[in-house]
Amino acid sequence: MIFLDLGSIGMEKGLLYETIVTTVNNDHTPNAAPIGVICKNDKEVVAYLHHGSKTVHNIKKNHSFIVNILKDPMIFVESTLGNLSNNYFEQYLNEFYIKNTDAFFIAHVKTLKDVEKQDNFGISVTTVLTADVSDIIKKKENVEPLNRAIYGIIEGLVYLTRMEMVSGDMEKLYRHRMTEISRIVNKVGGVEHKKAMKKISEAFSKYDE
Repeated sequence: MIFLDLGSIGMEKGLLYETIVTTVNNDHTPNAAPIGVICKNDKEVVAYLHHGSKTVHNIKKNHSFIVNILKDPMIFVESTLGNLSNNYFEQYLNEFYIKNTDAFFIAHVKTLKDVEKQDNFGISVTTVLTADVSDIIKKKENVEPLNRAIYGIIEGLVYLTRMEMVSGDMEKLYRHRMTEISRIVNKVGGVEHKKAMKKISEAFSKYDE
């Protein structure tokens, strides 16, 4: 048996990927939620979870979960709204995965810590975890996990090419959006993403004159 690592499903060290995490509820039914997962190395992931959610409760109870790699937009929407029916799930060992996922793996919790943070919105608690990876299953030959940086770069290019055609409030809107895109790319992207974003920002800066 060949052991697959995270690199075999397209995950790169240090990058954050948008995934669907599936956990097991107290009544042994499946639960799903969109969660950003960071690839720490070939066999380990890190996640920052919203305190008080059903996902956090299940992970703290079971100390394991499944990470699903997929691009189905409705899965992301329905799982966010809490409307993903049991028909979407398939059982694997004592866990559940999404039937039409491109790939999935089991994450076994190593460390789990609640961190309190204060910002303009008040005090919030984030659950930070690290987990070892096992049972990486590829359901499709070509797996491309979602990283928001590439989409930000494409969107940035769209705004850049339209700057010649806008003015006034629309130009202000484009500048605001470019600032946010740059923030996201530099937060979740890799070296090449950041280099590309820097080049876009430099080209965009000529409109400041």
